[in-house]
Amino acid sequence: MKRKTLFVLCLLSALVMAGCSRKNTESAVPDSVTEENGGETGNVSQGGETEEVSDELTFRGEKLSGEDAVLFSEIKEAAGAEILLFDCADYDGDGNREAFAFAGVNNDGILEGQRWFAGAEGAAPLKNGGEAAEYLQDKRAVVETPENTAFWYTESDGGGATSSLLWGVSDKVPYESVLSGKGEAFTVTEDGTYILYQSSTDAREEGTGRTVKPCYFYYENGSFHEYGAMAVGQDSFLGLPGAAECFAPYEADGYWVRDIHIRGNGLVQLNLRKEDRNVNVTCAWKDGKLSKEEENDGIAGLLVGELASAEWHGPEGALQQLWEKRRAAEEADGIAVEMEPAQAAWYDLDGDGVPEEIRYTVRTGEDMYGADGMEVSIDGKTVWETDQAVSIGYQLLVVDLDRNDGKKELAVYGLEDSGGFSMLKFFAAEDGKLKELGDLREVSILGGLGNLYRIGVFDFDSGRMMRLPGDGSIEIWADTPVFAEGLGSYYVKLDFVFGGSGIAQTERQEYDMKVPLTGGEPYLYTAQQPIPFYSTREECLSGEPSFFAAPGEQLNCAALTPAAENQIYVKMRRTGTGEEGWTVLSDTQVFAETPGWG
Repeated sequence: MKRKTLFVLCLLSALVMAGCSRKNTESAVPDSVTEENGGETGNVSQGGETEEVSDELTFRGEKLSGEDAVLFSEIKEAAGAEILLFDCADYDGDGNREAFAFAGVNNDGILEGQRWFAGAEGAAPLKNGGEAAEYLQDKRAVVETPENTAFWYTESDGGGATSSLLWGVSDKVPYESVLSGKGEAFTVTEDGTYILYQSSTDAREEGTGRTVKPCYFYYENGSFHEYGAMAVGQDSFLGLPGAAECFAPYEADGYWVRDIHIRGNGLVQLNLRKEDRNVNVTCAWKDGKLSKEEENDGIAGLLVGELASAEWHGPEGALQQLWEKRRAAEEADGIAVEMEPAQAAWYDLDGDGVPEEIRYTVRTGEDMYGADGMEVSIDGKTVWETDQAVSIGYQLLVVDLDRNDGKKELAVYGLEDSGGFSMLKFFAAEDGKLKELGDLREVSILGGLGNLYRIGVFDFDSGRMMRLPGDGSIEIWADTPVFAEGLGSYYVKLDFVFGGSGIAQTERQEYDMKVPLTGGEPYLYTAQQPIPFYSTREECLSGEPSFFAAPGEQLNCAALTPAAENQIYVKMRRTGTGEEGWTVLSDTQVFAETPGWG
């Protein structure tokens, strides 16, 4: 991983560091805390206990007095062990000081023991989910916020993986920050941005190669917020000043774009792939254009989705305009976040206000193509798995089916050759398990006459395939669910609702259609023989035509309704006059040419 050292300050020099006087005291962990009298140091036993020779305490060379000394003594007495880390501050901004500490033993720089807190109610250990000892690195800091509060930072030691731990105080009670344990190397930049580094095994497409990527946060209204990310298409990105220059070297080297996101802090991140290697490139807005800021291995994304903000904090101009355009689209289309199999993501699945850790793994086929199955875990526990093989792979999406219930749902998408899919299952968390809400692939559509085998892209700028307005419904563009040779390929808009019995397609008198799906000019159907058109669909079989399309006349499709197997009622529009009418199409070829794909 590459980092620009001028962009990110080292934590220990950027944060207000530990010690009750808040001076930089980053030194080796002492053998003990000493009590001093006129410059003489009291004797220290091998266990780290001190001998009382005066009322004056020091910790790592800094004198403790007043509230700080009292808090230190309370923790020391309650812990019955050597205090290795200790920091005092007014963490909740109420005018009273509190203390966090770590007591135990120092094993060659790895601290083993337990975290403690002392405040108005005395000293007590911080619960870590059990009685097992904790292991920390010899790092700590008092992290101040713009709102006159602070957090205690430490870094766990888990061998090859570490986690940044953040504790605050609210109403005199200690609590663990929502950021705690979700990344590593907690850092603050010159402009006050908080950074957590996301560790994943995503340097290679098959899920190998550890990478570390920055994720960006700010603090406001008593909470950390992640700068949000809006997906944009490659064409929209390349329309920004300087964007083409940022991408050109990678394009020339054979990289292609996986996805692009604008961050709420004004950064643009490109996730690129070449063969099986993944890299992400961060661009920043400088002097009226984008310029490359840094490059990291792996795939960049949101870390704690529940904290993602839709607010813009970047510069004014073209970048902000594109952000606001994409934000309006997401507001209308809802949330559908595609997860990466090698990364963890945090979203609230049960509505308790605490994000769950979500991961999934895909079992690759023996020939390294496709997948032989997948499994989904929540907070480290496997909650769903399948052995169904798919020819392309699996995706896990975080979606929001109901914007008012405070919960997110999951969707499992099984991809097949030629853009088809074998499953699109939706799940809700319930009692620590996943409850299946239904599988879109299995839903009866168009009165039982249709076959939902492929879904088109709903929004080409973001690449998403579903609209989820948050009212318990889904909208998609289905690819040719009923085929008639006389019409060819097309896309039709279908919507579905979730209910107690699963997913059901909403039946309509007529369905919007597009040929093709893109936002370009609609396909022109050229009549090769006279074609009768009727004012209503019901008149197609027995009524009088309202007009005939003459040979050579061109028409566009407007809507359709299935009539029978391989037979479709189609509303078409004359390009010359705009007049609309219905006709019925089957396998009989009445147009000079019909569109086909897939």
